[in-house]
Amino acid sequence: MDLETWACPVCLSRLEETGDALRCASEGRIYRRRDGLAILLRPEEEGLLVDADSYAHAWKRDALAPPRSMQLELPYVASRYWRPKARSLEALLGILGPARGRRAVDMGAGTGWLSYRLAEAGFRCYATDLVSDPDVGLGAAAAYDARRGFERAIASLSRWPFRTGSVDVAVCNASLHYLPDIRPAVSEAARVLRREGVFVVMNDPVNRDQKSAERASSDFRDRLGSAGAHGSLVDGHRHFVATDLETSLRAEFPRLQRHDPDYGLGFRATRALKQVLLRMELASFPIYVARR
Repeated sequence: MDLETWACPVCLSRLEETGDALRCASEGRIYRRRDGLAILLRPEEEGLLVDADSYAHAWKRDALAPPRSMQLELPYVASRYWRPKARSLEALLGILGPARGRRAVDMGAGTGWLSYRLAEAGFRCYATDLVSDPDVGLGAAAAYDARRGFERAIASLSRWPFRTGSVDVAVCNASLHYLPDIRPAVSEAARVLRREGVFVVMNDPVNRDQKSAERASSDFRDRLGSAGAHGSLVDGHRHFVATDLETSLRAEFPRLQRHDPDYGLGFRATRALKQVLLRMELASFPIYVARR
């Protein structure tokens, strides 16, 4: 692991290898590994691993879960769910420009498909997630190691295990909307980024209308709950209201741009019809690019 970039999640100081674990060089805390992934959580966050296992058990049974047999092709798979993600990836690469070896952290990375695509484009990537499941979590990222691997660890969105001012790009890809309060995550993004770094929030559901946001989120929580999921990852899920999300981002990043990728005529037509049938506003999936 790049121990000049990863950090103790408690005191944020340097880590060092010790046997099959990592140790905080400053205060001696030991961070064990789970299925080869370092668990970089604060002691009070370790209970989140139970929630993560519950979420993974339910999510892998959902029709929208990433197809394991197509892990290497993601997001370029024939699916109404994945086609927009492919468009958002292409838009992101255009926004970021040439990699030039910049360090990028992918927080809430899921199976790591975005880290893989960023590494493929020349970024030096670090992925984290609470879910280590081999089908729908970071465990699935082992499929990329023979091609273009990237470093990864188990961590929360509330405390990013990276040294202050150590990275150039921070991405939350379809992950912030699992938090009941995103302010700690936004503050952590500001901390780990270099002064000219960029924070990207993408593939999170964003509504204009509060009631539509609440209804859609409630439906998703009920769906996962019926599949057996419980705990903070389900309870915290929400659709953002655009004005609230933008206010939270601007608190740390005054320079905020919203990009709305073209997800195609079929996507737009289907969404318009569903809005009429459901009598509610459906979420959009913008890309927010935040700078200081």
